[in-house]
Amino acid sequence: MHLYVTEQGTRLNKCGEHLVVQRDGTTIDDILLSEVDSLSLFGAVHPTTGAILALLDKGTDIAFLSSGGRYRGRLVSSIGKNVPLRLCQYDAFRNRERAFELAKACIVRKLENGLRVLDAYSKNSHNSFRFENREEYLRNLNAVRELQGFDRDVLRGYEGNGARIYFANFSHCLNCGIEFPGRKYHPSTDPVNALLSFGYTLAARSLESLLESYGMDPMLGYLHEPSYGRNSLAQDMLEEFRHPLVDRLVLFLFNRRILTTEDFEQRSEEDSSGQLFLKSTKMRIFLKHYEEYMERPNGIYQGLANLPWRSVMRLRVEAFRRMLLEGIEMTDLQWNPEYSESA
Repeated sequence: MHLYVTEQGTRLNKCGEHLVVQRDGTTIDDILLSEVDSLSLFGAVHPTTGAILALLDKGTDIAFLSSGGRYRGRLVSSIGKNVPLRLCQYDAFRNRERAFELAKACIVRKLENGLRVLDAYSKNSHNSFRFENREEYLRNLNAVRELQGFDRDVLRGYEGNGARIYFANFSHCLNCGIEFPGRKYHPSTDPVNALLSFGYTLAARSLESLLESYGMDPMLGYLHEPSYGRNSLAQDMLEEFRHPLVDRLVLFLFNRRILTTEDFEQRSEEDSSGQLFLKSTKMRIFLKHYEEYMERPNGIYQGLANLPWRSVMRLRVEAFRRMLLEGIEMTDLQWNPEYSESA
């Protein structure tokens, strides 16, 4: 179970082998500690020392986020003990050619999945969207595949060009009347960007936890170069999941009117830049749909269509680990060519 606690003032206590969730002295939930795989605490939520220690003893990952969903940090029971694996990871980073190839592979997978997402929306006759500049996008993708040398600026240029084309088309997949000004990161001052950023945060956190559980260093990446406090390898792994996982969920929630522009607000006490956040009641709706989405079959990958998204993440982390240790290259996941998007 992946538990999210968003109600401000909530307390979490350990009672025997149970995690007891209380608010204003009233018990609102009682969960077996052994059933909690991860715990995400938003804002002023207060776990007792006993609850924290019991969860850490069971290997449960505890993440702390602001009330608006901004990631603050996490507690883990221990760092990985697989020193040989980490040495392989560091050796790959120090090898200029190998590190560049791994960075390029991240971009190829990101662009490939962006292509498939837009193709899926374009195929459905009930959607008005048509992928008009597909050939330009495909040329950009092929240029990355064929890129030689070690020029990261050129690689980032292709990534940026692909993102520009992708998000220009992504905006036309929104059939709910919401304006999307293009991808904006910090701050995200419109609802679509705000929800994309929040979804990416949650997915990156899942990948960071998985990487650490398999003995890798989530802070040392290849595309996202090391930076103090940044989970660079988790961000590398996220590139493959941004468009098919988070973007499709965001489109679904807006196009089905499950979330609207009225569900967002600015919070001056948390951010003065104009950043938008989900209102607290709507955050619970998003988290509910996010968890349901993560646990249901992905439906798009050939031979793996029945595998839930969380299991797909685990599969990819395992493949990355195998590549580092055994030199077995990761193969790209293949979309079902007949898949079309309904929403």
